[in-house]
Amino acid sequence: MNADQVLPQVVVGSYPESTEDIDRLKRDFEITAVLNLHTEEDLDDLNVAWGVLEDHYRRSAIELRRVPVRDFDRDDLRKNLPECIRSLGELIGEGHTVYVHCTAGMGRSPSVVVAYLHWVEQWDLDEAAAHMHRCRPCSPDIEAIRLAGDDVAR
Repeated sequence: MNADQVLPQVVVGSYPESTEDIDRLKRDFEITAVLNLHTEEDLDDLNVAWGVLEDHYRRSAIELRRVPVRDFDRDDLRKNLPECIRSLGELIGEGHTVYVHCTAGMGRSPSVVVAYLHWVEQWDLDEAAAHMHRCRPCSPDIEAIRLAGDDVAR
């Protein structure tokens, strides 16, 4: 697992594969919430012991939210970005430090955080993307963010 701090209250990275990874997030980043973008297919493909991890989040007092977004699917990301941003904004608003993850932490999760910076924090989209690139090697889907923003504006 790898993770990078993007904002004081937001960390982005790859998926926790074990309870030890969850403990590391809590210890190293003081994570109090997780926004998981995995689909059921992701969990199956990766052979994730989801029940074990979900139970460990609960026992570790880490709030867990899931908004499934298919990997490499611009339309699905576009459709789900508003819900992702709502969930992330709620968690931050409640005072949480949030770990946002997909599988590798390279596409979906950076896209969500760039969209949050742009839509909620009112950052210029190019500035938000540049900030994400400075924090973490990644490939946020800027076109999906633009299209979703157009959808929301209608």
